[in-house]
Amino acid sequence: MATVDKEQPIEADQAERRDGPNWVVWITTITAVLSVLVGGGALLRDYFGWERTDPDGGRTPAGLDGASHVGGATVPMSGAANPSPSVTKPTGVHLDSLPVKAGAGNIVELPRPLTGQAGLDRAIAVRCPQNTAQDKQREVTYELRRRYQDLTVTVRAYSPDDPPAAVRLTVNVAVRRADGTVDRLARGSADARQDAPGRLTADVAGADDLTLRVECESPASVVMLADARITSA
Repeated sequence: MATVDKEQPIEADQAERRDGPNWVVWITTITAVLSVLVGGGALLRDYFGWERTDPDGGRTPAGLDGASHVGGATVPMSGAANPSPSVTKPTGVHLDSLPVKAGAGNIVELPRPLTGQAGLDRAIAVRCPQNTAQDKQREVTYELRRRYQDLTVTVRAYSPDDPPAAVRLTVNVAVRRADGTVDRLARGSADARQDAPGRLTADVAGADDLTLRVECESPASVVMLADARITSA
């Protein structure tokens, strides 16, 4: 009877394991490679200025979201911590560019001594009334057609013979109703003397017409409406 070597299967099994894949070695090797790759990426980012690309094509340093952080506050990348607000100039036109509907004969030339004086280049000069029973006030009416919002004007007086003499400007508006009637409303007034100009801002929204009424202590005075502007509605 043949003798069976009982150790032979064991040796064959060991040989099979030596010839087969060694999973422990493979896993260890892959882990080591991944560690090198991750460490290399961190080195590129921290020491060599690695950058990422934004979706819009701009390049932004890693760790920033397109803004700079100064003192705990987020500041736009433009570098302006407190950008100056944009200044919008008021829209509108000079009053003397509007058509005169009535009272054009009350507008006179600027007194010659005031010609070329700063701030009076577009002033509207109005002759004072004679202060008689039939001539107590002078008016000039402009057509607005409900296109404007506010009137601003500086009232100045020219009274060479009586400098303390006062003048007054009153702003009235006319609003036509659907039935054809007209409402005439006062929108404010301002007084002035030769050495003391007056300032007036009046709401003219919804007005069809604007009437400027002038009253004077001295008939020899001239009322000047300087820098008269009216803003669009």
